Amino acid sequence: MKAALPFQLPLLIVSLLLAAAAWLGLQLLAGRCPRGSLGRALLQRARLSVSATLLVGGLGWWLFDLLDRLGWNLPRDGREVRDLVLTLGVAWTLLRCKRVLIGQDELPPGWLSQRSPSDRAFLLDLIDKLISAVVILLASLEVLRLLGVSPTLLLTASGIGAAAVGFGSKALVENLLSGVMLYVYRPFNVGDQIELPDRRLAGTVRRIGMYYSELQTPERERLFVPNAIFAGFAVANLSRRDHRRLVLELALRPEDLPLVAAICADLAQQLQQNPDLAADLPQRIHLSGIDDAGVHLRLEAFAVSGEPEAFHLLRQQLLLASVETLQRHGGSLLLRPAPDAMGPP
Repeated sequence: MKAALPFQLPLLIVSLLLAAAAWLGLQLLAGRCPRGSLGRALLQRARLSVSATLLVGGLGWWLFDLLDRLGWNLPRDGREVRDLVLTLGVAWTLLRCKRVLIGQDELPPGWLSQRSPSDRAFLLDLIDKLISAVVILLASLEVLRLLGVSPTLLLTASGIGAAAVGFGSKALVENLLSGVMLYVYRPFNVGDQIELPDRRLAGTVRRIGMYYSELQTPERERLFVPNAIFAGFAVANLSRRDHRRLVLELALRPEDLPLVAAICADLAQQLQQNPDLAADLPQRIHLSGIDDAGVHLRLEAFAVSGEPEAFHLLRQQLLLASVETLQRHGGSLLLRPAPDAMGPP
């Protein structure tokens, strides 16, 4: 009696051939697209997931058919396994292609060009999360359907799960709802410099997540802050200020008191002529105190640019100009910045 193999070789071979053909076909199609085009990037991105899905789907179908022929009484046949793998593969492919569609370097010309960089980063991040949520939700529902889970059971489980989350996961719910509020009200965007005075937190926003957001401190450390913190405490968005307050303290010798009036008048004229200072906001240079340490002058103005580098460069220029002015009037000084002169990092 001639023994027969307990499996079908053609099915296994066909799955291998289909995977190889998909890889080569997508590679050839990508090669016909212009270099740097969106179509070329999408085809190259989908190569791995499409080929792997065909291969795994064929292998799964073949394996279940093999087990069935060996006498295993399986509750699901190979076709359902194939459909399950294909569903997961399509979801995987969509998520991989999504990164190309919303990637900054892969956007078609003119995409969101009317938006500011911060608004564009916010919208792209929102689109990223929406696409991911929709794809994962639809794929999960299809997988449950293929596994034989009824809609009634899903509704019951979702109700029980919602009750469990409500009673046992208060922090989780607070952070998730706070993450939604960050997207709705947009107190800050990715790239903004923010500060939470009550929590002594400051840094640049690198990522806004649904549960936590990532900040990078001036020391280049990364902080992962739960979103509920932003909902419960005041947040100062330093990137959205139109001007930045600048304060300098100048200390003179007690014998230089007769020179104060002339020095103040000279410095006030320099402030008015400086294009980097806001002319429509208060500019003050006045005597702030006299004590045993000397005579104290206080200079106050508002920088037009709120960028840290431009602000510190302007402050340095004003310090040097103040030194030259005092020396020109014959005064001797000790420069001592006020505690708040440097401002936020």
